[in-house]
Amino acid sequence: MRYRSFLESCLRACRESVLSFLSSGISPTPAGLNQFGDMTYEVDLIAERALLNKISTELGSATVVSEESGVINFGSGDNLIVLDPLDGSTNALRGYPCFSTSIAIAEGERLSEVLAGGVMNLVTGDIFMAERGRGSYLNGKRLKTSKTSRMQDAVLALDLNTKGKLPGYIRKISKVLEKAQHVRFLGTDALEMCLVASGAADVFLDLRGFLRSTDIAASTVIVREAGGLVLSPDGTNLETTLNPPSRVRLVACSKRKLFEEITLLLE
Repeated sequence: MRYRSFLESCLRACRESVLSFLSSGISPTPAGLNQFGDMTYEVDLIAERALLNKISTELGSATVVSEESGVINFGSGDNLIVLDPLDGSTNALRGYPCFSTSIAIAEGERLSEVLAGGVMNLVTGDIFMAERGRGSYLNGKRLKTSKTSRMQDAVLALDLNTKGKLPGYIRKISKVLEKAQHVRFLGTDALEMCLVASGAADVFLDLRGFLRSTDIAASTVIVREAGGLVLSPDGTNLETTLNPPSRVRLVACSKRKLFEEITLLLE
């Protein structure tokens, strides 16, 4: 894979920095608000710094879009790098063992122009990776989505964190929750999408409108290259802007029949 070495290098450097900080026993320190107005912590900035250092060293020039600091320019290169330095910051700080890092490389400023993406489970060190037209992999092993086509047989992953801003959201999706065979909520959306790519889950559902393109740029190409779908609520292939980052609602699934059943359950 053309981008494998670069992506792995960035992800491993980030993991080393994050785990070193978390093992130091330093108390979590709020560092203000990120570009989306969400609280960010010192560990988020440490993760971002590790990635930016690798990008500047290995690429020399690039435009970076990061969840924490927004748009950062290194020279005048054609590369667009999209980062979510730490997905699951609360998990990391509370010792809940599920958090990840995402990095995507794009040839333009839209989701469909992502060339490659990598997501690392920072707890286990597992790396999900995909390059457009060349398949998806977990630690070098080819991935394929599951064959599940009915919600009654499905493992459903989702994000239920409404932050007190979406009254009635859980009620809205309640029929989907009740229909699924099993429901999972891990608190790191990029990683949960990758579990759809690997077949560990069958659906990832997020209709809150909180997800950002920085969250899902890498995991979208990973799901699609594994044979899965990443769709907007209207059933079209999800498309959005990477620069500037945008908010999205989506369903990632192994089969379109699952999406169609979810749509009926939401009516």
